[in-house]
Amino acid sequence: MNKKYLYLMAAGHFSCDINTGALPGLLPFLVVMYGMDYKLAAGLMFASSFLSSIIQPLIGYWSDKGSSPYLMGIGILLSGLSLGSVAFISDYILLFVAVTIMGIGNAIFHPEAAKLVNGLAGDNKALSMSIFSTGGSAGFCLGPMVGAGIVTLCGIHGVMFFGLIGIIMGGISFGLLPRMRRMAKFISRKTTDDSTERTNDWSAFSRLTVFVIVRAALYTALMTFLPLYCVAVLGQEKAVGSVSITILALVGIFTNWMGGYAADRIGNSLVLRLGMVIMAVALAAFNFTSNLIFIYAIVAAAGFSLYACVGPMVVLGQTYLAKNIGMASGVTLGIGFSAGGVIAPMLGWVADTYGLRYVFYILPIMAVIGLLTTFTLKEEH
Repeated sequence: MNKKYLYLMAAGHFSCDINTGALPGLLPFLVVMYGMDYKLAAGLMFASSFLSSIIQPLIGYWSDKGSSPYLMGIGILLSGLSLGSVAFISDYILLFVAVTIMGIGNAIFHPEAAKLVNGLAGDNKALSMSIFSTGGSAGFCLGPMVGAGIVTLCGIHGVMFFGLIGIIMGGISFGLLPRMRRMAKFISRKTTDDSTERTNDWSAFSRLTVFVIVRAALYTALMTFLPLYCVAVLGQEKAVGSVSITILALVGIFTNWMGGYAADRIGNSLVLRLGMVIMAVALAAFNFTSNLIFIYAIVAAAGFSLYACVGPMVVLGQTYLAKNIGMASGVTLGIGFSAGGVIAPMLGWVADTYGLRYVFYILPIMAVIGLLTTFTLKEEH
C-alpha cells in the first residue's frame, strides 16, 4: 500500500466533493440575491445529482473498456470551475447548467480514481478505499461551512475559491498521474495472482447493490429527518438538531478508516454486517429516549456504522465485478444520490400522513433489511 499517493488521492477526492458539499451552504445566499423561491432552490440541488448518478456508472463502464486515468484531473477541474463560475452568473438557467456540469465533473472523477486506488492498495484494499473515501466525506462535511463562510466574508465573487482549488488539485493530478500509474502497476504485479482469470459475479453484485441502496437511503433519511425529529418529537432545541447532523458527519470523517482497517482483517461482508447491527440498534434506540447525552451517543453510533461500511462496500463491488472495476466503483460510489433522493420523499409522505415518529419506526426495519442482505454476500479474493 502506497500511503503517500493514497493521501494524495484522498485530497483529490476532497477537492472534488467539497463543491457538491458547498452547494447547500450557498443556497440561502442565492435565494436572497436572486429572489428564488424554495422550488427553484431545490431545483439546483436536483441539478447537482440527477445526471451525476446516471453518468457515473456509465463512465465507469466506458473506462473499463479502455483506461482513461486523465478523467480524474478533468473531473476535478470541471467540478471546481463550474461551481466557481457561479460567482459570475445571475440567470437561473445558467446557474442550473453550471451546477449540472459540476455534478458531471464529480461523476467523471470517481470511477477512474477508485480504480487507481484499487491498484495502489496492495493487500489493504478496504483500508485504502476508506482513506480515499474519507477525503470525500470531509469535503461533504466542510463544504457547507466553507461555502457560507466565503460568501459572508467576500461576497458571491468569493465562490471563485472553488475554481482555484479545482485548478490546483487538477494540475497536481495531471502532473503526478504517470508516477501513480507506474506505482499502481508495480504494486499490482506483486500482489495479484495472474494465473487467476478475472470474472464478473453479477448475482453477488446485484445483492450488494441492494445493500448500497439501503445504506444510501438511511444516510439521506438521517440527514433529512434527524434535525426535525430532535425538535418535533424529542422536544429539544433547534440547535440540537444541527449539532446532531454535525456529529453524524464528523464521526464519519474520523472513523471511516476504521471500517477499512477491520475489513482487511476480518472480511468486508462481516464489517457490513456489524455496521447494520449497530445501525439497527441505534435507530431503534431513538424511540426510547429523549436524554440529550444518549441522543448524541446514538447519533455517533449511527455515523460510525454508516461510514465504516463505505470502503468495504466499494471493495466488495470491485471484487464481484473484477472485469469491470470502474463500473463497480461508479455504482457503489454514485448510486447514493439517486437512491436516497427517491426514497426520502416517500418517507416524507409517511411523516406528513402519519407523523414523524413513524419514519423512525421504519428506519430500523430498513437497517434490518440491509443486515439480512449481508448474509447473502460472500468474500472473494
